[in-house]
Amino acid sequence: MTPPAQYTAAEAFVQCLLREGVDATFGIASGYLSPLLDAMRRAGLRAVTNLHEGAAAFAAAGYTMASGKLGVVYAQSGPGVTNAVTGVAAAYMDSIPQLLVAAAAPTNLYARDAHQEASGGEFGIDQLDLYRSAAAVRYRPPTGEAMVRCARRAFAAALGQRSTAVVEVGVDLWSQRIAHADLAPTEYRSASRPVDGVGLERVAALLRAAQRPVLLVGHRAVHRGTAAELRALCEEQDLPCATVDFAKGAVPEDHPLSLGVLGSCGHEAAASYFEHADLVIALGTRMSSQTTFDFDSALFPSLVHIDELPEEPGRNLRLELGVVSDLSAVPAALRAAAGKPVQRGRAERVRALREQHGVYRGTTDRAPTTTPAVLTAIREVMPRDTLVVGDSGLTLQYLKHFFPVYAADGFFNLYSMAPMGSGLPLAVGVQLARRDEPVLCVIGDGGALVHLSELAVAAHYELPLIVVVINNEGYKQVGDRMERYLHEAYACALPHVDFTAVARACGCDAYRADDAAAAAAAVRTALERRKPALVEVRVKGDNLFDITPDRIKKWWDRMFANSATSPTWPFPR
Repeated sequence: MTPPAQYTAAEAFVQCLLREGVDATFGIASGYLSPLLDAMRRAGLRAVTNLHEGAAAFAAAGYTMASGKLGVVYAQSGPGVTNAVTGVAAAYMDSIPQLLVAAAAPTNLYARDAHQEASGGEFGIDQLDLYRSAAAVRYRPPTGEAMVRCARRAFAAALGQRSTAVVEVGVDLWSQRIAHADLAPTEYRSASRPVDGVGLERVAALLRAAQRPVLLVGHRAVHRGTAAELRALCEEQDLPCATVDFAKGAVPEDHPLSLGVLGSCGHEAAASYFEHADLVIALGTRMSSQTTFDFDSALFPSLVHIDELPEEPGRNLRLELGVVSDLSAVPAALRAAAGKPVQRGRAERVRALREQHGVYRGTTDRAPTTTPAVLTAIREVMPRDTLVVGDSGLTLQYLKHFFPVYAADGFFNLYSMAPMGSGLPLAVGVQLARRDEPVLCVIGDGGALVHLSELAVAAHYELPLIVVVINNEGYKQVGDRMERYLHEAYACALPHVDFTAVARACGCDAYRADDAAAAAAAVRTALERRKPALVEVRVKGDNLFDITPDRIKKWWDRMFANSATSPTWPFPR
């Protein structure tokens, strides 16, 4: 038997990445990472230079969702690794496979205050401990050989559990020469996930017996390459479909069976249908407070919850049936189990509800200076297959309510943590993965300011990304709630920023608009030029509560029931 060849640990690690199909990594260069970066250069593995490690993790998440490939982030020991926490945690909470390569000081200098040492030694934090609740596995290998072995276990956890993993590597380990066997992934980790055929047969039996069934698609069930199977399942079984906000576009939102978004600031057509459904099949969703209107069990009779995580079904609502199964295989398996097509007359009921509640009907009754009117005008300009990226805050609520998504798995948003500022770097990752497709990022002014420097990354890589900044001059979602319940918005105003000037300084095209028509014209020009572009739209007249359903308003009313009744300070100053 021929003994394994000798390589540096950095070379072996990079070869493992290539074997896993990784073709891009994200991060910021540093001295402790130099041997790894050099190995990537020699192997032709692209290193995308972001301008903040948190942004790098967001970009990697967007890249993974858009490409299906493992997201890899590299970060310098100490501040680089701490900067990445929010992005990695967001990927963890949304079940997006991601690997963080955390640099570390030389292992022989442990507890000696080496430069940016973060190993838990004398006077130092333990950077691995920061990820105790944000990663499936965390490794601190003592040798180069152990590092490669740990990397393969990290791949197995990240891809097998659809989670995040962290491998901390002391800088001296990269250059160690090790015996390395160049293995295919199937030689060191499982190549499949279990499918519960018996459980899906039971789901199919319930579906066949139902008269008013509905499918609820969640964030773990999208970006899995199953959009065509999901659509076929709905069509064959005459099965209406609603989504959580993250999963917009799981079925095209103008499809006859699409109810739109269920939940806070979603579509009342969806909630109205759920009120009379006799079977709800929830696929890959957490059944969160926002989706379920504060856990309203009346909307979820005979709930069937299918997920990959055994702790999810039944966590928040009583079950008719819980099934644990590989979500990527469920649509095809359920189609096969359900059998021949049926007709229940559901499309007509969906059409009536969409018409009654005005789902994506247009905004002719809105002032042209409002976000709903702006979004409607931009939707008419953008191609049907546009990939849409959201952020958080009021702009996201308007986006999910007024901007239909038609492209298969065409909406990208970090759903569970909802980190403000994630939208721009997320869109950079999406556009890097799908360079030839139109990508639109819609973000508020508050969110844009968090990682505004990523505009320079888009320009550097010549990404034809269109970023629409909805500028309402503050944290409007929080401000609207404070004004409704606490008399006045406080700490919600933002300083004036000339976003177009910043964009031009970063190398992007830039446009300013003050109404819907001007915004649409600017977006049309940006589409034609195919260059990175920012469109700043100054809006007025928005208010969170004009799209907040009454059932959610009642929840907020209860939450603030004991708030102060006087706008003045009750104590002497």
